[in-house]
Amino acid sequence: MAQKAQTKGEEQVLAYDLGGTKVAVGVVNSKGKILAEIREPVVIDQGKKAVLEQLGKLGRQFINKYPKIKSVGMASAGPLDPYKGILLDPTNFASKEGTWGIVPLASILSKKLKRPVTLENDAAAAMLAEHWLGAAKKFNNAMILTLGTGLGTGIISNGELVRAGQHMHPEAGHIIINYGDRTAPCGCGNFGCAEAYLSGRSFTRRARQRFANPQLTGKDIADLARKRDPRALAAFEEYAEQMAATLNNYVVLYAPEVIVFTGSFADAADLFLKNTQRHLEKLLERRRAGIDMMPKLMVSTLNNNAGLIGGAYVALQKGVRGGQVLKSKSKKKA
Repeated sequence: MAQKAQTKGEEQVLAYDLGGTKVAVGVVNSKGKILAEIREPVVIDQGKKAVLEQLGKLGRQFINKYPKIKSVGMASAGPLDPYKGILLDPTNFASKEGTWGIVPLASILSKKLKRPVTLENDAAAAMLAEHWLGAAKKFNNAMILTLGTGLGTGIISNGELVRAGQHMHPEAGHIIINYGDRTAPCGCGNFGCAEAYLSGRSFTRRARQRFANPQLTGKDIADLARKRDPRALAAFEEYAEQMAATLNNYVVLYAPEVIVFTGSFADAADLFLKNTQRHLEKLLERRRAGIDMMPKLMVSTLNNNAGLIGGAYVALQKGVRGGQVLKSKSKKKA
C-alpha cells in the first residue's frame, strides 16, 4: 500500500469501487490524485456479510493511516438508490446464499468507519470522474460504458448527470437487443440483454464455446486474437457488431458527443473498437446531417481508476443531487 505525503490544505477522502469481481479502495485528494490504493477480489461467493466485513476492514486500514479523512464515497454496481444510500438487490452480487435483497450499504459502512458515506452507481461515478478529469472533460454530452463483470452505463446530458425515475440509475446495460436468445442469459434473469453479450464475463463465456475450452480467460482469447487466431478474431468481430448495434440504441436515446470505454475488458479495445466504429458509422449514416450524431469513441484515460476517482468525487461533493455537474465547453462540431 503506497503512501504519499499530504499537501497542506488539501482535502482527502476515502473512496471505494465495488464490483461483482473486484473491489478497489483508496485515498484520493481534492484534485483527484490517488494517494494510496489497494485492489483485491471481492468475496462475493462468501455472501453478503463477508463482503460487508471486507469493505469495513479495508476502509479502516486507510483511515488509521490517514486520520484526516472525514468522508467516504462508494461507487457500487447496482441497482441502487443514491439518495437513500441503499442497494436494491444488486444484479451481480449473488452467491450460494442467494441474492442480497435491499441493503442499506451507506448506513452500514458509515457505522463501521465512523464517517459519513455517500453511495453512487459505479458507472455514474465513472462518468463523473471522466467528466471531471478524463476523456469526457471537454464535453457536455457524454456516456461511459464500464466493461467488466457487467455492463454499466453512465450518461451526462447537457451538462447534467442523467437520473431515471424514483432516484434510479439508467440501467441501459439491460436493454434487450435479442429477445429470447437462450444462448445469452443475463444476471438480471432475462435473456438477450446487452450485458449478456458485451460484459467481459459474457464475452468470455460465449467465446469459449468457439474453442470448446471452458478454461480460457478473456485475456487468453485476446492474446489469441492478437496472434490472428481465426476463432478469436471471429469472436471479437461478433462483439464489435453487437457493440455497434447497442451503441446505436444509446445514441438515439442520449445523443452523446463522446462514448468512453472503461473497465478491465476495455484493455481489449484494440481488438474491437475500430470495427465497432465502422459498423456504427453505417448504422448512423442517416443521422449525420445537420448535427452529426456519430460520437467519438474513446478508451478511458484514467487507467481503470474511473470508478475509484468517481467515488471520491461524490464524497467531495457530498453526492450529486438534481443531476448537476460542472459544465464544460463542448468542442463538438456541427
